[in-house]
Amino acid sequence: MPSPHLVLLGGGHATLPSLARAHEWTAAGIDVTLVDPQRHLYYSGMVPEYLGGVYAEDEMRIDLARMARAAGATYVQARAEAIDPTARTVATEAEGDLPYDVLSIDVGSANPAVPAPAIATKPIARIRALATQVQGTIDTPGAGLRLIVVGGGAAGTEVALNVTGRFVGAGRGGDLDLTVIEQADRLLPGFPAGMRADATARLRGRGARVQTGTTVTAVEPRGDGTRTVRTDTVPDATADAVLWATGTVGPPLLHTSPLPTNDQGFLRTHRSLQVQAHPRIFAAGDCAAIDDLDLAKVGVHAVKQGPLLRTNLDRTLRALTDTNAVPQPRDLGTFRPYPLTPLILSTGTSDGLWTAGPLWAAHPWLLRLKHWVDRRWIRPYAPEQWGDASWRDVLGAESATSPGRVG
Repeated sequence: MPSPHLVLLGGGHATLPSLARAHEWTAAGIDVTLVDPQRHLYYSGMVPEYLGGVYAEDEMRIDLARMARAAGATYVQARAEAIDPTARTVATEAEGDLPYDVLSIDVGSANPAVPAPAIATKPIARIRALATQVQGTIDTPGAGLRLIVVGGGAAGTEVALNVTGRFVGAGRGGDLDLTVIEQADRLLPGFPAGMRADATARLRGRGARVQTGTTVTAVEPRGDGTRTVRTDTVPDATADAVLWATGTVGPPLLHTSPLPTNDQGFLRTHRSLQVQAHPRIFAAGDCAAIDDLDLAKVGVHAVKQGPLLRTNLDRTLRALTDTNAVPQPRDLGTFRPYPLTPLILSTGTSDGLWTAGPLWAAHPWLLRLKHWVDRRWIRPYAPEQWGDASWRDVLGAESATSPGRVG
């Protein structure tokens, strides 16, 4: 048969190993197309410290178009609107229908029910709007920022820690009015009690308010550019910015495509990362859910899935080229998650907060470990920013309270 056509739909964290080595496929005559409306991928592990002033924007983003070009792949900057597994096409808003022989989906997730005046944390690129407001306030003597973070899970808490740390470090702690609103009865629900208490104490020590057991019922725009935030338990509040850091659901694209999804709208896959009943289609990262695994939507899983996704795509392309047959899940590699999911949160100080299952710890060396992991991971994908970084840069311990940005 003619050489197969691989479409990489979404340049998410799990796709990067495939894109980085796509030159091996294109050199063999296989057509590879990357489809993503955003030219840059923003690395989720660095985003909170980007808001904290530790990283510049270009230090935590990856140029997908450059990577595609270097690999001899085609980059299509367009939003996908639907997937037709029968016709084997991806419908795009700008380029029409793109045919595929093998499809890899890594389009991330979405925040549910985001009010229009709020800034969503998904997709990640949207958080630049908050970064602009934070930077503008820091750059303007005497200016203030009223920020409400809706969602006190890992994402919302880490952002709040870094933003408060940045204002304190700039000697502007009194110019930030920050509130974290969490629907559960405690901050960081599902995390160890000591870690929850530590994060809560850090925020309150910097003047932030933590409102638990509270549901936001509406976010409404005001004529002066601010927002009114209504809840079910406390009086209305006025904010200059509202960050929506609640849970995640599958993106709209998956709702409009006849593919198997779970109750949250995520694609149902086997451990081979093949979508159930569709062996030519793979899915990884936040948009996917492996039926027999209950994986949190955190970046460590997407990063761990990346090498396996690349291997299984390669095996599938080779099988189609050699035998015109599609491998079944039993013929491909199997995803094995971490026994206990490791996670390190930056705190806006020199400490990192580490947890794995019921264990947790806080220590400056944990922040160094986080920086080493993050910078080591991004380095091959962003060589312009990190290719010449020394070991001291890679093992740095900058924080929002005392920024020492690399680059």
